[in-house]
Amino acid sequence: MRMNKMIGGGNQEGEVKKSKLEIYALSLCFVTIVCAAISLGIGIYSMVEIYKPEFTMFSYQYEGHQTNELFLKRQGYKIKTPDLSEEEKTEMRLESYKVALNSEARSGTQRLVKVVIIIAIDIIVFIIHWIIAMRAREANYVAG
Repeated sequence: MRMNKMIGGGNQEGEVKKSKLEIYALSLCFVTIVCAAISLGIGIYSMVEIYKPEFTMFSYQYEGHQTNELFLKRQGYKIKTPDLSEEEKTEMRLESYKVALNSEARSGTQRLVKVVIIIAIDIIVFIIHWIIAMRAREANYVAG
């Protein structure tokens, strides 16, 4: 009986049974809220990625830029360095690190743009279905 009342199936005076259209519209509103909550979490992480890319960078990539020796070891197949000075090696490592940080920040920016688009679509879908649910409730109340 309790579940019956929760979905509007009660038979007490003044109660109106929810229409299938209203249940559908409210269900979609719920889904958009869940989607927006997940998107917000991803968006917050993307902002961290933009403003602190060294924090979100993969550990393997980050660690590979901490010393010249490790950098050259990991990049060894690309770089022939027997005649480079320590300053030149450091310059190469720091330039590679800068490129990696820019790439990480760019990735976060791209993801943040996707999140903004998803949330905008969520808002539109939510508003449309909220209006549908309210109209269905009014129509059902008048008819019921």
